[in-house]
Amino acid sequence: MWGGGQVLAKRGLEDTSLALFGFIRSGFALLFVIVFGLLTTGFTLPTTKFLIVAILGGVLDSFIGTLLYMIALKTSPAHEVVPLANTAPFWGVVAAVIFLGESPRFASFAAAVLVVLGAYFLASHRDRPDEQGTRWGPWAALAAGVLWGIAEIVPTKYCLSHGMAPITYQLMLVAGSAAAWGVYALSRHRLSSFSWSWRGMNIAVLTGFTNLFLGWILWLLALGRAPASIISPVRGLVVLFGFLASVLILKERPSRRSAIGVLLIIGGVMLVTIAG
Repeated sequence: MWGGGQVLAKRGLEDTSLALFGFIRSGFALLFVIVFGLLTTGFTLPTTKFLIVAILGGVLDSFIGTLLYMIALKTSPAHEVVPLANTAPFWGVVAAVIFLGESPRFASFAAAVLVVLGAYFLASHRDRPDEQGTRWGPWAALAAGVLWGIAEIVPTKYCLSHGMAPITYQLMLVAGSAAAWGVYALSRHRLSSFSWSWRGMNIAVLTGFTNLFLGWILWLLALGRAPASIISPVRGLVVLFGFLASVLILKERPSRRSAIGVLLIIGGVMLVTIAG
């Protein structure tokens, strides 16, 4: 869900304002979460402390991190941006050990290192000087990876381990993200109109469903059943699926070094699955 949605967003951003795209995406995701929650377990109001932590997690992950990612995606090829942004497994493992006190596991760190090495080879230097991209685009993608890795693990695991229902956490996360995107959109376009297309709007809604709604439901389900330091490296599969989507959907032509990156990521996932 996350890998395909991250790449598909590049198509939506081609002719639609980034601020509007992000707001529509998070707004519809919030609607999906509310309907799903009301039809299943319902929502329980958390204490103020956990409410703030959950909202902060949403702002860091699905607003600031995603904003940096989308900026990078608009200025650089997806097969470079997706791997760099999804170095998140490495940062997630480190965050789980430092902030959550989980015991460090050699297999988890080794898997995370393989994932990061794979991302490096996938994000190889451009072979064609005329290829679209900027020097700072990859750095924005890497910064997004740091925020995603920390925000997807620390506030999430903290709230879930203290009894917050996963659907309630997701509601707070998406609500915080939607509010932040709304403020950003108003401040960014208060004196000018939004650029948009029906294709961009449809992709915004679709990625809101796949990434912020369904993808997060599956992620929370996984975090509730295994240590974060084990789950985080498996997230490296996002790089593989994102890479494949950039080739199949966007018709990009990655360098030959990309094959090495894919093999390293597969190796990292297999390592943490077998030995983690």
